Amino acid sequence: MKTKLCVLLTMTLFLSGCEKIKMGISDNLHMGIKYVVTSDLSFTINSLNDSRCPPGARCAIAGGVHIFITFNQSNNLVDTVLYQDPNSSHPIHFGEYAFSLLDVAPISMGTTTSKDLTIKMNITKN
Repeated sequence: MKTKLCVLLTMTLFLSGCEKIKMGISDNLHMGIKYVVTSDLSFTINSLNDSRCPPGARCAIAGGVHIFITFNQSNNLVDTVLYQDPNSSHPIHFGEYAFSLLDVAPISMGTTTSKDLTIKMNITKN
């Protein structure tokens, strides 16, 4: 019975375009995918704005990276921004969880919705 439930859950996640995410550091996140944290909490990364200084460039001021993210908790949608500047990461506390942006690769310069970027986040339970 337990195996059938696991297979059903896996198929549901696969068919709905969702990915179950584990606590801790996730380093292979992409925009446009729904990530399931718990049965009533999920999020989708919609776009990002990158103002970091690219390698080899001379920048007067190095900026940061902002990701525009939608949380869905019990069918209540909340749009917010998660960002990292050159000196620190600013976590978002949502429900019982904290979300921190660790990195975005490669540097993209400007606003984008490219699925080619890889986003690294840390998700912890408070």
